[in-house]
Amino acid sequence: MVEDLIITKSGKVNNYLHLIDVKAYGTQRMLSVFLGEFDEGSVLLECGSSLDIKNVLKYFKKHNVSLSSFKYLTTTHHHFDHNGGLWKLYNEIKKHNPNVKILTNTITKELLNDFEHHMKRGSRTYGNLTGVMKPIADSAFQIIGPSTLNNIEIIDTFHIEGSEVRLCIIQTPGHTPDHQSPAFLKDDDLDFIHYGEAVGTIYHKSKLLSMPTSMPIYFNHDKYMKTLESLRNTIPIKAGFGHFGLVQGKQNVRTLLLEHKSFMKIFREKIIEFYKEKPETKYVLEKIKSIINPRTDLSIDNNPVLNGITLGIVYGMMVSLGYRTISEEELYYYNKFYSL
Repeated sequence: MVEDLIITKSGKVNNYLHLIDVKAYGTQRMLSVFLGEFDEGSVLLECGSSLDIKNVLKYFKKHNVSLSSFKYLTTTHHHFDHNGGLWKLYNEIKKHNPNVKILTNTITKELLNDFEHHMKRGSRTYGNLTGVMKPIADSAFQIIGPSTLNNIEIIDTFHIEGSEVRLCIIQTPGHTPDHQSPAFLKDDDLDFIHYGEAVGTIYHKSKLLSMPTSMPIYFNHDKYMKTLESLRNTIPIKAGFGHFGLVQGKQNVRTLLLEHKSFMKIFREKIIEFYKEKPETKYVLEKIKSIINPRTDLSIDNNPVLNGITLGIVYGMMVSLGYRTISEEELYYYNKFYSL
């Protein structure tokens, strides 16, 4: 039993970093948002869907975080559950600070504005729980090229209680082609990185167990595993996960990344095995649940959102293996963005 290693409750986790449970889909432990508060201003990492923005703003108010303090709104990727409400939050914060910028890459910017196909696919699984996405003006963005771990570029430098904290963003494709991971360097160490969905998810509050993030249409197995391998070489003191929480301690983060690499191999092999037994999505899904269900302390069968997520990671891996196809239009986008 691992205790006090995975933080899942909203609040401040060190002298500058907050974990915010936005209660996505109306329930706890579905989406993590992170907030960095510094002498020079604030940085938000993710925001949730348009339905989550009211809870984000409520947290700011409760913890006396002024909307005028925000310098950057950063992303991991374009998916509605992570940043579908960015247009809404940006419009609200801009009233208090016209200079606030959405800090992201060119692909995320394009997909945050060209969202029809993504929302259509999302609504088939989650219904109206996807919220609403709306276009965001060019002037809202500050476009960056995410760094590699071998050549980290500092985007901005902040201070807190006499310490210097530097913001950087690492490229972490595979879950999606635009996936990036915002990080903070403190005292020349990687103090925190928000993995988003770059290296799996955690739906357990006390055990270092991961689940895949092989969601269609953009999951690319080879790039995902390459990202996982590269991240294993630079371990942070704290690591954030989009779903869900924050893992503390380098050894615990390292253990989880190794565990995820091992489980991804098993997961892929089992998809192949079950598909060979019976090439039906429903059959593979039911068989894989015996492997997935023990990895969470949440009830999948009684949670329609987790049911949808399980279907997504199975179907996405099947697409990756060539067992299922996506539409020609979706394939165009896949090839376009992974070729950049």
